[in-house]
Amino acid sequence: MELEFRPDFEAVRKRWDAFWRGENPRPMLLAQAPREGIEPVAYPLCTQVLEGDIRPLADRVIQWARAREFLVDAIPWYYLEFGPDQFTTFLGCDMIPAPDGRSGGWVVHNLEDIEAADIRFRRESKWWRRYAECAQILRERCDGRMLVASCTLVANLDSLTALRGAQNLHLDLVEKPEAVRRALAQITAAHADILDALATLYDYRRLGSITRHGVYSRGRTNVPQCDFSCMISPAMFREYALPCLREEMERMDAVTYHLDGPDSIRHLEALCGIEKLDIIQWQPGAGNAAEQDWTPLYERIVSLGKGVIYHGPAKTFLTLARRLGTKRLIGVISEKSRREAEECLNALERMRF
Repeated sequence: MELEFRPDFEAVRKRWDAFWRGENPRPMLLAQAPREGIEPVAYPLCTQVLEGDIRPLADRVIQWARAREFLVDAIPWYYLEFGPDQFTTFLGCDMIPAPDGRSGGWVVHNLEDIEAADIRFRRESKWWRRYAECAQILRERCDGRMLVASCTLVANLDSLTALRGAQNLHLDLVEKPEAVRRALAQITAAHADILDALATLYDYRRLGSITRHGVYSRGRTNVPQCDFSCMISPAMFREYALPCLREEMERMDAVTYHLDGPDSIRHLEALCGIEKLDIIQWQPGAGNAAEQDWTPLYERIVSLGKGVIYHGPAKTFLTLARRLGTKRLIGVISEKSRREAEECLNALERMRF
C-alpha cells in the first residue's frame, strides 16, 4: 500500500510492526519538515469547524500535508477531534464552543442523578452524526494520500467527570460508590461500542490506525488516560480507574497511556501492571514541572517494563536514548529540516540497544 505523501508507507508500517514486537533495531523517530519549493500552509484546526461545511477545511488539510515532508518513521496524518471530551459527546453530552475560539468545544454536564444513569453510545446524537460526517468527508479527500486519526477515547473517570462535573463526582465517590461503579461499567461498555464504530469509520482493518502523537499500529491504537487520577488516592485509583483502563486497553493492539501531571505519578506502578500497556506519554504540565529534568521518571518507566514517547529537541532525545538504552522509545523531534532529521537518525543508528 502506498500513500501519496509517504510513498514508502508499507516499509514504514513494517518498522512499526517490528517496534511493537520489540524487534526494531532502534527507537522510532518521527520528524516533519517543510517541503522545498512549496509555500507552507498553517495546520488547519478542526476545532474551529463545530458546524458548517467542513470541505474547505479538508482541502486545506491536503494543502498542508502536500507542503510537508514526513520523515524517518513519521506517517502523514490529520487529527479529527472537536474537543478534549469528544468521547463523552457520543454518550449524549452537548458541546459548546470554547471562549478562545481555538481550543474546540467544552462539554456541558448533563447527568444530574448518577443513581439513574443510562450511559451508552448514542449513534443518533448530534455530535456522533457530525463527527461521522466530517470523518467521511476527510477520508474522501485523504484516502490514498494520508491517514486521518480518530479522536482520543477519554473514558473511565474522566468521562464521568465530563458527565457529572468534578465536584459532584468527588461527592459521589464518597456517598454513592455503587452508583459510580455502575456508571463506570456503562461507560466502559460504551467505549467498546465506540471503538468498534471508529474502526469501521476509519477502516482500521485495511489502513491501521494512528494517534494524535503520530503513533501508528496496523491494528487498533488509541491513548487511554485518567487525568482525574491526580485527585484521588492510589487505593481509589486501583478500585475505580484501573479495572476500566485494563478493559479499555484489552480492546487495542497498541497502547500509549497519557500520564498527566506530577500528582498522577503515584499511580505509575499500578498502571505498569497492565500487560497491554506499551508506551507512556508523560505530560508534566505547566509552570515549574515543565522545566524539570524528568529523566529519572523515564528510567523508572523503563524499569517497570514499559516504553516512553518523548517530544522535544533531537539533542535531548538522543541524550535520553543513550541514557535509557531501550528500543521501546519513540522520539517526536522538533527539528525543522530534512538534514537535521537525518543527522538525528544517523546518531541513533550508531547507538547500541
